[in-house]
Amino acid sequence: MSEPRSRRFAASCSDRWTRARAQIAPFAPAKERAFDARIDDDIARLLPVLGPVLGLFVVLFGVWDAWIDPAHAGLTLRLRVALVLLGAPAYVPGCLRWSVPRRCAAVYATHVGAMTICAALLRDGLVLALPGLTGALFVLALVEPRPRRWLVTAVFSALLFLGLAGLVLSGALLVDAVLLYTLSIPLAGGVALVTLALRRRAFAAERALLEETRHDSLTGALSRGYTTDLARHDVALAQRHARPLAVAMLDIDHFKQVNDTHGHAAGDLVLCAVVRACRRCLRATDYLGRLGGEEFVCVMPEVAAADAMACAERIRKEVAALRVPTESGALRITVSLGVAMLDRDHDRWETLLRAADAALYRAKTAGRDRIVLAAPDEGACARAHPPG
Repeated sequence: MSEPRSRRFAASCSDRWTRARAQIAPFAPAKERAFDARIDDDIARLLPVLGPVLGLFVVLFGVWDAWIDPAHAGLTLRLRVALVLLGAPAYVPGCLRWSVPRRCAAVYATHVGAMTICAALLRDGLVLALPGLTGALFVLALVEPRPRRWLVTAVFSALLFLGLAGLVLSGALLVDAVLLYTLSIPLAGGVALVTLALRRRAFAAERALLEETRHDSLTGALSRGYTTDLARHDVALAQRHARPLAVAMLDIDHFKQVNDTHGHAAGDLVLCAVVRACRRCLRATDYLGRLGGEEFVCVMPEVAAADAMACAERIRKEVAALRVPTESGALRITVSLGVAMLDRDHDRWETLLRAADAALYRAKTAGRDRIVLAAPDEGACARAHPPG
């Protein structure tokens, strides 16, 4: 027996409502803060451009004042200029020590307030200016789509319009003006919600793409390019403040034999297991990047040589304790590590990495499954690893 049409329709509406709510639901706290910062940055870039355009529009609209009520045009023009100049400092970043939402609210309140007050001084001005005043709500919804901030920004101008309408209008004109303006508020709020949903979707897609480019798709370790960018920044910061920084390069011993004997699927399991073991030994401020193949690098800011060696030893023991399951049984693996410290001889990321690479080479040739600290002048020349 088929389901009643009314029930199917109700279920369809419920499903659409759930999907619509999901589109505007907040992200996780850290991601939500990043999203808010992105919108604030966008508004901060818009204000120096959109603000003067809006100000010029408000002032030039004085021509409209002269056309519909020449007797009051001089007064309204002075009011327009004064209120626009009052809000103009909010255009410029750093001119006022205000947050971006406060700057946006100041521009909107002064400029739309100028339009509202001047319209109230003209004959039938509020009725004639109603399309422009309601249109400002929709423009604001595109610039500031977060409903709470949109409402906070718009509330002063809305109350100003409703108050002045009560003073200068009466009868049917008052009812029509208040009704039309009031109806425009939820409509503009809907535009804000749609804009917010679209921006959330774009932000989520951008973050997902960014995560893919910054992380190795197999192991989840940082990509080589992103590791290099972060490390160069941290090296420069450590040099500027004379702080220690350590780099540990890691290579899985006999990894080629793992692939040849157990297959590449087992090799992938080994790589992922090693990354998880390294992360368990690193601090929140440290990070792990994959340089290629079975070679990884750990960057440890604010770490002295003794602590860096202790961390490398923890990684070595953690990996040695792993038992990676394969079709032929549990697989034991070991790693070799070369550690280099930021100093006078290794004062750049490239030279620091070469020093750690050279120390890793010595760990390999000395028998593997060990750690070696780079000498001050080590790493001047590139080398090639021994197999595995």
